Amino acid sequence: MNDPDPAAPGRDRRPPEPSLAELADAVLRKLVTVIVIAAAIIAIAIYARPAPPRFQAAVGDGRIVRIDTRNGTVIACEAGVCATVLRRGQRLERSLPPRPAPAALPAPTAPAAAPAPAPR
Repeated sequence: MNDPDPAAPGRDRRPPEPSLAELADAVLRKLVTVIVIAAAIIAIAIYARPAPPRFQAAVGDGRIVRIDTRNGTVIACEAGVCATVLRRGQRLERSLPPRPAPAALPAPTAPAAAPAPAPR
């Protein structure tokens, strides 16, 4: 009953030291993990950085002009009608042709005289 446990001396032993291949493998795994995490942090930082406004607008004489600063498109609107003025790659002219004069409205006609009310 007082038999010594034959496995007892094995419990006090230290685990064997890892071989050079196991150490290299562990270091490589940690290095790859650090690189992946660093790349993810950099990607998030680039994606989340503040960017300049995409559109700018100018208003005057009943017109509005919108400029897309990312692709260079210019859209102008007047009296509820919009048109693309300039696309990417096109050049602006130095001066615009003169605007045609607005069509004259016909003179108002005099209203017809209303009949006098009948006496009661």
